[in-house]
Amino acid sequence: MKKRNIALYIGSVLTAFCAGSAVNAATLPHVFGDNMVLQSGQRVPVWGKGSLGEKVTVEFAGQSVSATTGADGRWRVDLAPLKACAQGAEFRVKGANEIVLKNVVVGEVWFCSGQSNMEYTMSARRKVKDWEKEVAAAKWPLIRHFHPPHLVASEPLDDVNAAWVETTPETIPPQSAVAFFFGETLHKELGVPVGLINCSWGGTRIEPWTPAGHPDDLWLLQNIHKWSKAQDTPTVLWNGMVAGLVPYAIKGAIWYQGCANLADGYSYTDKTVALVRGWRREWGQGDFPYFLVQLAPFKYDSKKGTTLALLQEAQSKVPERVPNSGYTVINDVGDVDDIHPTDKRTVGTRMADQALDRVYGKFVRPWRTPVAKSMSIIGDTVRVEMSDADGLKTRDGLAPTEFELRGADGIWTPADVRIDGTSLVITAKGVAKPLAVRFAPYNGSTPNLVNGNGLPAGPFRMGAKMKIGDAETLKELDGMKCVQRFDIPEAADLSRLMPKTTASVEGVKRVAYLLELQDAADDVTFAFVAMDAFSSRSDDLVITGKARAKAVRRPVANLTVRSNSPRVKALTNANSGFVEFYTCSYSPRTMSTPEGGDPKTYDFNDTPTNEGVFGYGCLQIHDLAAKATVLSYGRFNNRTTPCDVGIGTNPDPRGNPDWTFSSNAKNYKARRISVWVGSEKP
Repeated sequence: MKKRNIALYIGSVLTAFCAGSAVNAATLPHVFGDNMVLQSGQRVPVWGKGSLGEKVTVEFAGQSVSATTGADGRWRVDLAPLKACAQGAEFRVKGANEIVLKNVVVGEVWFCSGQSNMEYTMSARRKVKDWEKEVAAAKWPLIRHFHPPHLVASEPLDDVNAAWVETTPETIPPQSAVAFFFGETLHKELGVPVGLINCSWGGTRIEPWTPAGHPDDLWLLQNIHKWSKAQDTPTVLWNGMVAGLVPYAIKGAIWYQGCANLADGYSYTDKTVALVRGWRREWGQGDFPYFLVQLAPFKYDSKKGTTLALLQEAQSKVPERVPNSGYTVINDVGDVDDIHPTDKRTVGTRMADQALDRVYGKFVRPWRTPVAKSMSIIGDTVRVEMSDADGLKTRDGLAPTEFELRGADGIWTPADVRIDGTSLVITAKGVAKPLAVRFAPYNGSTPNLVNGNGLPAGPFRMGAKMKIGDAETLKELDGMKCVQRFDIPEAADLSRLMPKTTASVEGVKRVAYLLELQDAADDVTFAFVAMDAFSSRSDDLVITGKARAKAVRRPVANLTVRSNSPRVKALTNANSGFVEFYTCSYSPRTMSTPEGGDPKTYDFNDTPTNEGVFGYGCLQIHDLAAKATVLSYGRFNNRTTPCDVGIGTNPDPRGNPDWTFSSNAKNYKARRISVWVGSEKP
């Protein structure tokens, strides 16, 4: 049995055990135990199991509420809203037996979830910033933790195996640092007990934390076979680690996750909507507060990659879609070389400051960060108005960094920025007619823009979006004729689809390829290459579903490259071009020319196989001087697996440099490659 199936099987067995075990006396799930914190100010559900018809009475804080066990062996009562109380008391459940829980207090209970940065503990191994001092000072008996173990389950479980513990230097090391600092801040400011339910698991995606049940969320359950790890399968962590806690009364939830969903871009907003909607539906407490942490800068595949900014922007849009929610910006306390920045106190405190103000009506410290509100363009200048920007400045006293402008050519150019009150005045050399602005667009962006309270601005982009086809205005295409525009399907067998051409031209001396990729933000990245033609017939230069007798694999002269991707170097009439254009399959084995290449990975030096037989196929243009790929389109022969598309060398060290087997077409909303020919050499 495969490992994933074993894990799901174990969860299924536990489900059956919880549902089917004979119960001869009243029982409680583990979330009700010694040292627990009950939520104040709202009804408190208490539930469990018993024998059929057994009367069960719950006694606490002067209340006595009874229920009768039903045919399903379950009972539930709701305590009336409780007042906060730091004095530990007994909590009694009486049926055929009696359960007495000790040292029970009433205060504020928060659900804390996510992946590794939420799970990141106070232990010596992790070394949170100032961890020795923080652990030694962790003497807070009224801050209590409930931390279920990792568990996947194919169906919702009735219980989770954990216990409430008070905060001491001895008990704090395995607890979440962010959750603790969040709870510590609440406790100090509110003066009441705080309970922290920490359900987190490093490396997990958002989908497994999302409960099933809403028709709009059926996408969660689609293509379950594609998930490589059991804990990534949709709903399984909700089932195994959270369902058994519900409907334990909570005040709200905090969430720190996103790294595992990095490639989702703007769709992460939709997934967050599904997550929160599911939680609120299952808890049945209405629109309880939900606060997330916007991811910190990290290099991921490359410091100049742009995937992180799209996800950060998606996180910033959550409040527009999810009522009673918010986010915290932390790009000033990250570490581009460490995916787990160690300053967890700042993260937890900032989240708590927002909760204190918005949930409890107690303003302690400023927490609102500068947000782009509107944009105007006058001539060559862009003006961006910011909200929550009184005292707008930079942390280091220098000009604002990490701004770029884009003109009609689609190329993002570093910009000069001047602060004018709560506005930013932005220009860029060579951009006479700007159309759009973006801020902190890279994985490694660590901008210096803050408001007067020292709180940082998060990534944003504003202005006209580049569309598929806009790059056809490049001046390098003047005088050239388009012989093919092929809108690349996510997956296709070109031998069945047979891409069409718009013309057949003889006497070709120059050929150009333009690859355009539209991302989740509806913006377009493009790469344009022009070179001396390797055939005088345009029919030999276009994308085709017909097997060619001989693969094209050769140097090309007068290579000109233009792109709006930071991973692509501009070239003009360079003699370092190399083309690999195969309708057959190919292997990573290197050949004698060009020099270099890795025989174990697919790069600029691969070997065609089974020439004359239609196979995997690719069109790749490389810059040999830089040992870099400029553009790539591959996998011509598969109707089910997404094709490979790439601009620049693939930055992911786990993948092939030329994008072979990346199957990444699904990451883009639209893809187009066009082929152009000319009758004159430069």
